[in-house]
Amino acid sequence: MQLLSNSLTDQAPIPEKFAFAVIDPGTHVSLSSNINPHLAWKGAPEGTRSFAVVCLDPDAPSAVSYTHLTL
Repeated sequence: MQLLSNSLTDQAPIPEKFAFAVIDPGTHVSLSSNINPHLAWKGAPEGTRSFAVVCLDPDAPSAVSYTHLTL
């Protein structure tokens, strides 16, 4: 099975328009566009009816891994 995206690049930062918030020098953080990235699958096993996708970021500046998205 393969997960494809026209929005995200493997091992690259998530583009700001897909983030909930972005760094803002004046206020420390500002809300972003927070739009969903394009995701597509191919080669799923026959009979697959749904997918669960979780994007965890262990490098996020927080005390625990940050969950960017859950679908």
